[in-house]
Amino acid sequence: MNFLGNFFRKNKPKKSKYLSEEREPLEILFVKKFTSNGGKFLYCENEKELKNNFQNILIENEISFSELLSNENSIIEYFNIDNNSINPKALVMNCEFLISNQGSIMVSNHQILDKRLNQLPDILIIKAKTSEFKYDVSEAMSGIKNKYDESIPSNITNIHPTNREKKSNFISYKRTSKELYLLLRDVNK
Repeated sequence: MNFLGNFFRKNKPKKSKYLSEEREPLEILFVKKFTSNGGKFLYCENEKELKNNFQNILIENEISFSELLSNENSIIEYFNIDNNSINPKALVMNCEFLISNQGSIMVSNHQILDKRLNQLPDILIIKAKTSEFKYDVSEAMSGIKNKYDESIPSNITNIHPTNREKKSNFISYKRTSKELYLLLRDVNK
């Protein structure tokens, strides 16, 4: 390289260790983690597609409407759930937030009442919006505080998908295995 080339060469500035690293978009990070751990992700552009995907989940798992349960009036009305099941096969619910760095779903007593995860049906169908993504649990807990102000819900927990074919490790030990379906509705369209 000649003298002028060295003089005018554009050097890349060294990256400061104090600057935060560029992260993948929250949505992409969540989907990668959620599906790699066994969660079933269904993106829905509109209401018609969401209801169609919901029907397909019921068909795939051979679930009738009389075998569904929900603890939320908005879900019961939206999907026309009977909610009189004695032995439900699936619980249908909203969520508080979607935790991207874990690929998990944050819920509270608004969705699962006072139940522990092992007391819930084996199939969980979650309806969520694209506005509910948070990077980590800390951001989600701040979101809970802002969302509910003084009346913070109880029984806040994260539901992690678990792939039954994968060997369990120390982190997933004692985790309740559930079949997780996420119906994500794009609120911008």
